[in-house]
Amino acid sequence: MNVNGGAARDLLRNLPEIAKFFHVKFACLNILDSQKIFLQNHGITVIVPEVQWIAKGGLFNEITAGQERSSAKAWRENTSVHDAIEWADIIHLTGGNGSMEFPQLVPSTKPMHLHFLESKPGLHDDISHLKPDGKGRWKPTLMHFLQILQRKRIEKSFNLFKNNSQWAVSANSKFSAANLFRIYQIRGDFLYPSVDLSEFSRDYSDREILAFNELNLPPSGSYLVTVGRISRFKGIYEAVEHIRNSGLALVVIGGGNSRENESLISFGKKIGVNINVLSDIDSEAMRAVLRNSIAVIGLAHGEAFGLTPIEAMAIGIPPIFVDEGGYRETIIDGENGRLISRHDLSEWKKAFEQAQDIEIRTRWSNSGLQRIAKLGLSPENHAERLQSKLNSMLSMEESS
Repeated sequence: MNVNGGAARDLLRNLPEIAKFFHVKFACLNILDSQKIFLQNHGITVIVPEVQWIAKGGLFNEITAGQERSSAKAWRENTSVHDAIEWADIIHLTGGNGSMEFPQLVPSTKPMHLHFLESKPGLHDDISHLKPDGKGRWKPTLMHFLQILQRKRIEKSFNLFKNNSQWAVSANSKFSAANLFRIYQIRGDFLYPSVDLSEFSRDYSDREILAFNELNLPPSGSYLVTVGRISRFKGIYEAVEHIRNSGLALVVIGGGNSRENESLISFGKKIGVNINVLSDIDSEAMRAVLRNSIAVIGLAHGEAFGLTPIEAMAIGIPPIFVDEGGYRETIIDGENGRLISRHDLSEWKKAFEQAQDIEIRTRWSNSGLQRIAKLGLSPENHAERLQSKLNSMLSMEESS
């Protein structure tokens, strides 16, 4: 939770609505104080270790499945988690760092539903092992060999779902449902994430103006935004490369450590792109950054769903994304934004020009809200769909 990425933002939107249907206790291995207070203010009990778990990476942890073993220990040693498992009628588990060690604590007779977001980066793909700038092509083959223990450990947890009629899996998109079957041979339906239109509103607040002025960014209407950590998977360096010679700046929401941020900014200077990196900003600042941009762009490799396009649509900012993965489920090319082949640089340039055309921009903006409504991407709809799924699982348990 403390990374406050897309999965965490989605949980914070949906849990208060889910709590209208169920008595909810929320267990996690780490959480920000602001997140904890928010959930508690909605009557949700938060269970988190006193000493919060830290997801550590690095080669040694990859080889020894250190991250998995440490998260398993953190779950196992928290007695409140065991009490909550016993208390619950049904468990709803969201995938993420440390999550897939949790199922081994749950009795096979206790109904459980997994919301599968994506396979752990690097276990079943090559792109996550490359350096952010795309170098290190030799590394994936070596890493896949070294990750044997880690891969077996995670696959063991997924196998628990294959062999238990009382456990079920829903992916967060049709694309990730296909990956779920391809990687783990598990057939599941899908449960889309959501966007809160009261949070990502069309109305520009005074506090947003203040937040934008404090960030010291390029002038409104002179920059593009991309969201994500600095990695090859998120395609941040590729975003910089794609706006070269456009005269536009780039704001990166997310970023990395100070060394990674500095390297990205230096790379931008070399090719004439001014870059600002913003980390740990709140929702209000994020809205201000998006709202003052020309467009939000994304070049992630195989993104399972992607919250950023629908957050941009909600505000009314054009989403311009690579024609891959879950982006295809929310964006219709030329109707509410653009979907473009990764290597078609001329089409990317054209899209940036289209995003500055008032008439096109207005049309995409209107269609964006219609697309959100058509797909039912609201916290209320998410909670209702989840309630239907969980109630059907509970009914099956009662009849068996």
